[in-house]
Amino acid sequence: MKNFMEDLVLELLDEALQANPEFCRCEKCRQEVVLLALSKIKGSYASSLLGEIFARVEQSDRQVRIDVLLAVMQALRQVAAYPRHNGQTKRSEK
Repeated sequence: MKNFMEDLVLELLDEALQANPEFCRCEKCRQEVVLLALSKIKGSYASSLLGEIFARVEQSDRQVRIDVLLAVMQALRQVAAYPRHNGQTKRSEK
């Protein structure tokens, strides 16, 4: 069983990071962004080949991609405001 929305979150996170070079790219921040974004969107799970096909088709839906991108951008802002890498929990200055 796999949540195919995770693949879409990772894809859109990479695109968002390319467009926003000021965001931290450390593994801890990336993981937190993925977890936060996934918690804001509906999962798309599949356990069979047919289910996987339907999940992949859903990923190409424009509204689904917009919703996931919005969740990723909100998560990026949240993690940037409160980074926790290297033991830091203080709000970053901008």
